[in-house]
Amino acid sequence: MSTDSAGVTDSVFTAKQSARDVEDRVGFGGVVTVELFGPDGELKYRESGYNLVTDHGDEHVGERMRLDATQIVTGMRLGTGSTAASKSGAGSAIVTYESGSNEALDAVAGGADLGGGLGWRITHICTWVAGDVTEVALAEVVLTDESPLTDVAGVAGDTVGRFVFAATIDKQAGDSLVVTWQVDFLGA
Repeated sequence: MSTDSAGVTDSVFTAKQSARDVEDRVGFGGVVTVELFGPDGELKYRESGYNLVTDHGDEHVGERMRLDATQIVTGMRLGTGSTAASKSGAGSAIVTYESGSNEALDAVAGGADLGGGLGWRITHICTWVAGDVTEVALAEVVLTDESPLTDVAGVAGDTVGRFVFAATIDKQAGDSLVVTWQVDFLGA
């Protein structure tokens, strides 16, 4: 992080500065098994290998997250917990919920092609305007699929993603906070 001449901290990272860029990438893939059986039911041939998801496949999965009739992502929540983010267990949902911080997405998520062979990016944005959520130690944010979105911590079962800030954020009454969450899909 760097601080500009006005004393504003900039936490935008480059790929070389943060391993989080790698952690943020969502992948999907699988194994293909081909089996040939003779008329007697005997296995004559079997081959297994990893599949290749095409650019269209990346787009299709990404766009389902953005445009599906059942919204996969409905909003975000803020908290003050600093437990490390994890796939399951204590770090897979808000640890210490900040009451009143449940926020619906600003608009329908955007989708973008990252270029041939690079995947598809879905962008979700939430804004907590001045007067929303005044807290001196915001430390976490989650992406949720809860519908309808309620003023509770939520559970791992409705948490799509979680991020723990490198340093706590002091959001005062006159401050606005914008979280832009990008999810990349790159098929294997």
